[in-house]
Amino acid sequence: MKIYVVATIAWILLQFSAWTTTDAVTSITLDLVNPTAGQYSSFVDKIRNNVKDPNLKYGGTDIAVIGPPSKEKFLRINFQSSRGTVSLGLKRDNLYVVAYLAMDNTNVNRAYYFRSEITSAELTALFPEATTANQKALEYTEDYQSIEKNAQITQGDKSRKELGLGIDLLLTSMEAVNKKARVVKNEARFLLIAIQMTAEVARFRYIQNLVTKNFPNKFDSDNKVIQFEVSWRKISTAIYGDAKNGVFNKDYDFGFGKVRQVKDLQMGLLMYLGKPKSSNEANSTAYATTVL
Repeated sequence: MKIYVVATIAWILLQFSAWTTTDAVTSITLDLVNPTAGQYSSFVDKIRNNVKDPNLKYGGTDIAVIGPPSKEKFLRINFQSSRGTVSLGLKRDNLYVVAYLAMDNTNVNRAYYFRSEITSAELTALFPEATTANQKALEYTEDYQSIEKNAQITQGDKSRKELGLGIDLLLTSMEAVNKKARVVKNEARFLLIAIQMTAEVARFRYIQNLVTKNFPNKFDSDNKVIQFEVSWRKISTAIYGDAKNGVFNKDYDFGFGKVRQVKDLQMGLLMYLGKPKSSNEANSTAYATTVL
């Protein structure tokens, strides 16, 4: 009898171990039914806090830094409206988009993904609502240029800047893919807006402040928004390698004027680049030259 009990306990412990080692996916939800600017800011803070390493600080600043790669690879973002939920999948180590989940016009959950960013098994863990048969690889790639091309933007410079940003616009673009037959143009426009309203606002407080200032209305993006979005790696690298106590060793120009004080960049989240550099390394003129 004792042997049986011991064996049973051992089996239970083994099963419990298997359950807890299953890759977990953290979900963060934004309710788009009458949201407030405060609720949106709290949503953005949750993204930052979830992916940051509290022990990492670069350049003598208090800017959050993404933690090193971990077993939990993805973050799920849920956009809820009165008509249902559309979800976005982001990589935790850089907040790059990997997939999205939406119901089609027959109320079937379908997961669409970038083939080079996530496997079918990982997609099942991220979006279990969609069966393997209802997973579809997108015909374009995850970079802004490819998504913009499929968004068929005809105004101005034909970039995402012409779409604008804002909570109302996020809701409108979400509804265009929620419980609808798939239209690539609408899908790409949703992705462009959703990426900026999640990943980019988490990286850049400058963009977050524009959203809350105009909340909940749509507003026109400016060139500075775009310059920030294409400079995240460059800015993170400069702070990591050439800043001390929040001051750069020299003036930097990331496309919107010279900057010496890191705080003037209004950063929200930095890319993970390794352990912080020592003071001597951070003030290396030779290093600073390589990132300009």
